[in-house]
Amino acid sequence: MSRLKELVGRGVRLIVTDTAETSAAAPAEREIPPEAFEAEPPRPVEASAVPASVEDFGAVYGEAGIELPPHGYGVDKVAEMLASKRLAPLGREVKAAAVMAALEAAAVPLREVLQDAVLRDKALDAFEAAKEKELHELRARNHTRIESLKGEMEALLRKINVEIEKLKRESEEAALAFQRLQERKRQEEGRMHDVVSHFIEGGDNPVSLGSAPAAPRPGQA
Repeated sequence: MSRLKELVGRGVRLIVTDTAETSAAAPAEREIPPEAFEAEPPRPVEASAVPASVEDFGAVYGEAGIELPPHGYGVDKVAEMLASKRLAPLGREVKAAAVMAALEAAAVPLREVLQDAVLRDKALDAFEAAKEKELHELRARNHTRIESLKGEMEALLRKINVEIEKLKRESEEAALAFQRLQERKRQEEGRMHDVVSHFIEGGDNPVSLGSAPAAPRPGQA
């Protein structure tokens, strides 16, 4: 719970400096009961279209349906008054008295300014809650997708490994078959060489023994 909400939950006591005029006419309001801050809550926001990265909370207030009172005095206006060059150097009580005097002259009840602040605070709380919900939902969706991608990646890796092992076996089997071919070839050449040698004088046997030189690859001399 925000500090402002905690305070208004039990009502607030105002700092009031009575002047002769206010004491004689209508005494300034000194306390605001908690029920004064319960009327017209801001529009509820389940899913906010305003991004969490927003810098100006005006969009948040607008989405919550918060508008300035008809007299134009809200918490922002009072903040500008307190920060004005004339009031900024003064003490807190002096500034408060000056602003309340200005509000009284404009016929603006201070409680309406405080109500504006409370409404905006509630809107910010709702905005934060909506964004927290969005964050949890985003994390849940992303976690599910990440796990799905991990599963796909592991399945693909298993498939790739199976294919790699198959290709290795094919290469090994082909190499073994070629080795056996060479052995059978040498045996066959030896058999034919022996047969032909019965009819050839000298060592000019036309049947070769052993492997023939490898044929040149395309593009090689």
